[in-house]
Parts: sequence; C-alpha cells; structure tokens
Amino acid sequence: MNKSFKSAIVGLVIIAVLIFLHFVGWLAPAEGLAVKAFVPLQQGVRAASGQGKSFYDAWLRKRDLLSENSRLQEQLKNNQIDASQIKALQEENELLKKELSFVNENKLKYVAAKIISGVSDPYSQTVVINRGRQEGLTKGMAVVTGQGVLIGKLTEVGDGFSKVLLLTDNMSKVAATVQNSDRTAGLVEGQFGLSFSMTNIARNQQIKEGDTIVTSGLEGQIPKNLLIAQVESVKEVESEIFKTAILTPIVSFADLSNVLVIIP
Repeated sequence: MNKSFKSAIVGLVIIAVLIFLHFVGWLAPAEGLAVKAFVPLQQGVRAASGQGKSFYDAWLRKRDLLSENSRLQEQLKNNQIDASQIKALQEENELLKKELSFVNENKLKYVAAKIISGVSDPYSQTVVINRGRQEGLTKGMAVVTGQGVLIGKLTEVGDGFSKVLLLTDNMSKVAATVQNSDRTAGLVEGQFGLSFSMTNIARNQQIKEGDTIVTSGLEGQIPKNLLIAQVESVKEVESEIFKTAILTPIVSFADLSNVLVIIP
C-alpha cells in the first residue's frame, strides 16, 4: 500500500469521525467559537459587496444623468436655432408686408434687392445690391427702404449688381421739398459720409425744426414725395441769400439690408 493511498484513508477516517462528532453534538462548542470568529469577516465581505453594488448603482445613475444632460443640451440648441429661424422669418414677413403696403398705396413698380456689400473707401458712402440690368434697372433710379424712405440712387448698373450712392455721400444731391404750406424747395446734399443737409433754401421761405423733407419729383427717375428726413435745425447767415437746414435721417443707414429700387 503506497503512501498516497494511506493518506487518503486517514483523511476519510478523520472526516467520518468529525461528521459523527457533529451529529452527536460534541463539536458544538468548537463550532460556535468558529462561527463567532468568522462573523467579522462575513460582515466585512458583506459590507464590501454592498459598497461595490452602491458604487455600481451610482455609476449607472451618473451615466444616465450625463446622457440625459447631453440630450437636453442638444434639444435646447435645436430649440434656439428654431427660435432664431422663426424670428428671422417673422422679421422678413413684416418687411414684406411693409413693402407691399408702401408700393400698393403709392401704385409704384419696384424691384426688391439685398445689399451684398459696402465700398471700403472711407470717403465713399456706397453699397452694392444684388439686382441690375437684367431686372430692368438703370442709372439714376431711386432706392428706398421697405417703408418708402429714400436712401440713395443708382450710380452704376451691371448685369447682376448695381451700386447705390447713399444720401450721406458728399457727391449725393437730390432735389427735395419741405412738406409745409409753402412747399419750400431745396437740394439735399451729403456731408462727407456723416450726415446730410438741405441747401439752396431761399431766405424768404419758411422752414423749421421737425419739418419733413420729401423728394420734389423734379428728377425724372425719382418719384415725388418719397420720404427723406426731418429738419433738425436751420442755419441762417445774414450776408447769404440762401439758408441751410441740418437734417436727421428717418432710418439708420448702418442697419440697411433689404431695399427697393423704384421703377418710374
């Protein structure tokens, strides 16, 4: 009989004896001590297991919250884009309504255009629009806002573009009149890109602060009674035969984007 077989027989005998002693109750004190000894270990294992589960649950919640946060941020961004597009459409719709109202009331023909660039020369107040000869435009035509306020006239017309000389350019001159009982006449001239004024007003003509200036219709390409500006103040020199009115624009020239070219 070899050594390994003997060891196995001894082991089986020991196990059988321990089982017998367990059933007869002789091992109860020893087993109680063993259970007490292993209680802290079991508690530690149980606590570690609980902490591991809590960490895993917290990680799952954090992952879900991050996913939800990302989804909400994307939704907010899309809503902001939608709101911006809706606002742009509303503004464009309002502009079209004003344009339609103006041309219908005055029975005018027109070509709608967008300003696509401005001339970089600081001494020139000129913008370029995206309409030209193909749409029937010609040099000298009036360019107005959707409300019918004159901002300038065409000085150059190409196949798909035109240049607009703004009223504030020092080369700009437009025949105008005051909406008063005398229908005071004069010439609206640009002041080096800064503003414009009405000159050549006869000294005996009445003009005062707050009066409205409109086109006189003396220029063939520019219709009568297009709004231009309001009188800010009047300059009068005793030795001169004419007086000058400093004008305030009705619209902001810096905010122009959509315009109408009036077809006479």
